[in-house]
Amino acid sequence: MFIPQLSDVLDRRTLYSGNAPLNDPSLPQGFSLDTGGMASFFGGEVAVTAMTTIHLDPTRRWLGWYNSPGTYEVARRYGRVSDSKLLEGLFPGVPTDLATLLGLEGLKGTKYIGAHNGTILEETGPFSALLMKHSVDHLRTVEIPGRKTQPIAVTITELEHPPNNQAVLRTPIYPPIVAGIPILASVGTAVACGVFQDWFSFSLIVFGILVNGVSCVVIGAGEFVFQYPNPRVDVPGDGILVSDKDKEIIVLMGSGDAVNSITLGSANLRFRWRYWIKWCAILLVLQLIVQILLIPQGTLFGQIMFIGSLAVSWAYNLWLCSIDKESIQGDVFVRGVLRSPRFWRYNLGTRTSAVVFMLLTLKPKDPGKILNMLIPNDTAEWLKFKDDILSRIRTNQELRFETSFLDTLAPEQDRELMELLYSDAEAAYKGYLNHLSRSATKRTSL
Repeated sequence: MFIPQLSDVLDRRTLYSGNAPLNDPSLPQGFSLDTGGMASFFGGEVAVTAMTTIHLDPTRRWLGWYNSPGTYEVARRYGRVSDSKLLEGLFPGVPTDLATLLGLEGLKGTKYIGAHNGTILEETGPFSALLMKHSVDHLRTVEIPGRKTQPIAVTITELEHPPNNQAVLRTPIYPPIVAGIPILASVGTAVACGVFQDWFSFSLIVFGILVNGVSCVVIGAGEFVFQYPNPRVDVPGDGILVSDKDKEIIVLMGSGDAVNSITLGSANLRFRWRYWIKWCAILLVLQLIVQILLIPQGTLFGQIMFIGSLAVSWAYNLWLCSIDKESIQGDVFVRGVLRSPRFWRYNLGTRTSAVVFMLLTLKPKDPGKILNMLIPNDTAEWLKFKDDILSRIRTNQELRFETSFLDTLAPEQDRELMELLYSDAEAAYKGYLNHLSRSATKRTSL
């Protein structure tokens, strides 16, 4: 037997109805706003996204006492979390992946190359993408003098502390007083309906306030928990994250635990009151059904008050959706899991200088392998340049190239290209010395 989706039925409702009675005799008989259709118009994805912010900001759990739109979609998404057969039948085909609720399903991390263990991951977890975003958005960048063609930023991350596995990620998102706007609007419209003795509209607004408030308390008990696999052997996990899209290289320096938390970390929602989520979902659906059936029985003034409470709540939810959750999640990850590692971010003018700077900082077991992966050029000039650079890196020699050295190049080689490449390498070396000085100064000041 075919059972139509409730959302499809709502979409077919018109904005006006000619059958509902009005308490105001001065208005044409039968004129009534179809606020059931309005209730389905507002909400949806906006309400779900707003609800997920509860898991990051624990104070929001207690600030949901307003008449919110989009209750059907919230019930549809969170109802499947309760493992209820009734709700699985009511909401068929809804994915149960909790990463979808957290907004992490679309985040794909960048390529990781290990410095000592030979590990290469073409794609890493979402928290490496959050770390990349945190680096781009929040870190101060130091310019390294030199030639500029396609600048690439190199961020050096020293992971000094063991990461916090099974950490609960929480942070204040905004001042709690902001939530007073929809709360006051809902309470105010309910009081106005009571003053004008529209008890249908009054009751439904109060019912919406109570249902949304209880749902926020119950659903908000779910914790945003971070976890990662522990390596079998604790070895240095030094390596790099490479993003050609963002023109960014992140050098990771720390234990295998710390690097695993970035490259393989994941997050989940841990619900303490999973059983009660089922009843919240049922109440949310019941709220919508009751509003559709009973709000036309109210006066035109009461219906306008009802729509007004939904409009203010929808605007508040929309504002919550505009908050950059990825940036907040990245900041919480850096502070809560990585425990505020030390960062240095440099901008180098060419890919060659960025890769050489990275090799000097990382000191990998096989620098030639990483160099050829990032710069695959294999002409005679490039091969000569790579051999010279790798020889000096392996023997800890300075990357300074005088005119006399350039004069030793074979005449058939492109002298102009070689001069540019060696100047890039020398600029990277000077930037590396600058980094050593800055990092030593920072450690001394701690």
